[in-house]
Amino acid sequence: MSFLLDPPALFVLGILLYFAGNKLKLERLARITIGAMIVLTFISFSLLLYSDVFRCVFPVICNGISGSEFMFHSNITGIYKNDVPLLLVIVSFVLYPVWIFLGYAVSIILTKRMRVSKEVCSYQNIKSRKKISQTAYSVVRYPDGQRNINDVDKAVRTAVDSLGGIKNFVKPGDKVMIKVNICGGVPELKATYTTKETAGCVVKMVRESGGEPFLCDADMVWTKFWPNARAEGWLEWAEKENVKLVNLSDTKIVRFDFGKDSMMPLERVSKEILDADVIISIPAMKTHMMTGVTLGMKNMYGTFPEIDKARYHMLGIDEVIYWVNHAFTPNLTIIDGSIGGETVGPLSCDSVDFRTIISSNNVVTADSIASQLMGFADPKEEIDHLKLAHDRGLGDASKKFDFNSLPYKHSSDGNWKLPDPEVSRFYVWGTHMLLKIPGWDTLFNIGSDFFLYDAARLPILKYFTPALLQMVNDIGKWSLEKKPDTPDKIKRKGTNVGIYSILVLISLYGFVSGGFLWKSSIDFSLGFLVAIILGALFSMRMKTKHLVATILSSIGVAYLVERFAVMAGMWRYIDNAAPSLFALFAIPIFVILILGSSYFLQRAFAYVKLKGKKLSLVPFALVLIAFIVFLQFEGYMSIISLNMSVIYAGFAVLGLLHNIRQPLEWNLSFAVVAVAFGGVMELLGSISGLWSYAFGEGMPVFLCLAWAINAWAACGISQIAGIDLRDGVDE
Repeated sequence: MSFLLDPPALFVLGILLYFAGNKLKLERLARITIGAMIVLTFISFSLLLYSDVFRCVFPVICNGISGSEFMFHSNITGIYKNDVPLLLVIVSFVLYPVWIFLGYAVSIILTKRMRVSKEVCSYQNIKSRKKISQTAYSVVRYPDGQRNINDVDKAVRTAVDSLGGIKNFVKPGDKVMIKVNICGGVPELKATYTTKETAGCVVKMVRESGGEPFLCDADMVWTKFWPNARAEGWLEWAEKENVKLVNLSDTKIVRFDFGKDSMMPLERVSKEILDADVIISIPAMKTHMMTGVTLGMKNMYGTFPEIDKARYHMLGIDEVIYWVNHAFTPNLTIIDGSIGGETVGPLSCDSVDFRTIISSNNVVTADSIASQLMGFADPKEEIDHLKLAHDRGLGDASKKFDFNSLPYKHSSDGNWKLPDPEVSRFYVWGTHMLLKIPGWDTLFNIGSDFFLYDAARLPILKYFTPALLQMVNDIGKWSLEKKPDTPDKIKRKGTNVGIYSILVLISLYGFVSGGFLWKSSIDFSLGFLVAIILGALFSMRMKTKHLVATILSSIGVAYLVERFAVMAGMWRYIDNAAPSLFALFAIPIFVILILGSSYFLQRAFAYVKLKGKKLSLVPFALVLIAFIVFLQFEGYMSIISLNMSVIYAGFAVLGLLHNIRQPLEWNLSFAVVAVAFGGVMELLGSISGLWSYAFGEGMPVFLCLAWAINAWAACGISQIAGIDLRDGVDE
């Protein structure tokens, strides 16, 4: 790793991440997590090389140079650490995430461009364009109470029948494009995407009329079609219902001439939207932070296969919404208000059990009626794209809805929590101003990726989007609703505290009697204190037998390593003990810390769906291979004793025994935490002079990796005793 080799390496890894992610069908958050881990690994390792903590041990390319000299390739470039300003070094490290992102982004762009045709189409090529004789709309509300799929089916059919029935729109043999909202939703929030119940009813009606339906959406800035379709359950549903799903971004792309009056004369569109005989738009009924609402018209904006949506904001989002509806006007719009989304849409919505279906043969009218139901008194004046459509004759947004026509009053009728108009205007103004800065559109897309989509999915972070106060409220609510401990749990915690206190007291005795206290730096002492405190918190949450098993197995592992490694001269302590009393009883504290931290980290990996039985042994295999490689490169293979070789081999077998029974997210989190915590402790202790290594380096890489192998061995010993330490935390 170096400042010259890292950028191209990260760029290539970004490309590999894209194609491997597609091959393995990894979720978006899983790809982000893997990319972040790769970047952090590069930064950590390169930073330690730059700081001359690691010796440069790579064969052939190092030739005895130091870590910092390798980072600058001083033997070739003539540039040394002291020649380069620290600010430039910091900037170089900050750019590491950019390189892997560029590799990933280039892969997406090149893949998409392969599908772009030079063919230019016009309005004459649109098969679905038909004139409306008279505008009509219908609002149907199904019964309150227990949700029933038959109620939804009846409501949708009633709404369409009032417009003349589905046969008024679909003829036998028609290719029917049904635009649903898949990519514009968050899998965990059902209010953000079209319900499968509503879409399924429309599919049945189209088939009954002799049409050939397919459901579609296109990749968005913040998410891609297939991962989201899988996460929201559309893939499973489509297979069960034998419905074709189409990602418009994966289809043949042509250039469409919107006309000289449009701000985008030639724009890329899917050939599928041109070839469809009928277009049915089924949007989720929800608010939108920038456009006020996201209904039928905004749903058609989602047909653009272009991933870089920032350019449409630069052109004017409301103008773009108007023109796509002007060209590809839906023949039938069915607004899915069965579950609405209010407050800060489109991705951080609060659910509204609205039980309402709105249909119309005119998308502008449908949106206007739905907007009134949400609480907009005069949609054609309050919602810009509706005003454009009304003023330019695309549809009638002036029709007033009679709330008394509904079978029963809903508490949210005309009373939805709408985005604050002032906040929305400021957001739009700020976005447009930022997009005028050269290159900001790329940052806008990246920011949208995380803040609009990922932050809306991640626990805690998702509350930042609606409001910081909401997050504070939720934390307070959690604290108030937390159930008190039972007498048995209080007794167990007391027992655990007693056991853990004995362990800490012995380690502190060794810390003082061995002379560590007097030589320890403030950094190491504070770090050890933090480890003790966190270990205490984790130990209280553990089941007592698991805590005892962790301590005993860790002491056994520590004794073997500290005795025979010190005797082999691999490292030595200031008290020259083999083993050192401090190390013998401090290591179990860190193993408890590793177990507790891994327990929480695995939840994050599980949340991003970083799973897979076939891949569960990958972290173990990578750590073991890297351990052996660095043991050789760093020269310790030449001094390791036969006893230590046998011990590490045994530890590898014990680690395999544990890893083979655990899921990927646990094994990966355990490896990350063990290497990170172990590395920090080794480095701080070495800097303090509490111990030293055979070749005088600040910290051997193999020893950081050994922490994972040793901790896994402790888990393996407990596994043999019938105790799975992963299950040690008592909820």
